[in-house]
Amino acid sequence: MRRTPDLPSLVAGLALVAFGGVLMADATGAVELHFEWLAPVVFGALGVILLALGLGRDR
Repeated sequence: MRRTPDLPSLVAGLALVAFGGVLMADATGAVELHFEWLAPVVFGALGVILLALGLGRDR
């Protein structure tokens, strides 16, 4: 009996890991980010999560 992975949870986890990677790159000085980048990145991650929730809905 194989279970399929929960797509919205997987996408949400990957989006949060990517966001954490961006924050870690900024903290280590690998990239120099300013405050104005925060809203587009957060809204982009939320958009990806909401899209996965909509596509992963059982019919």
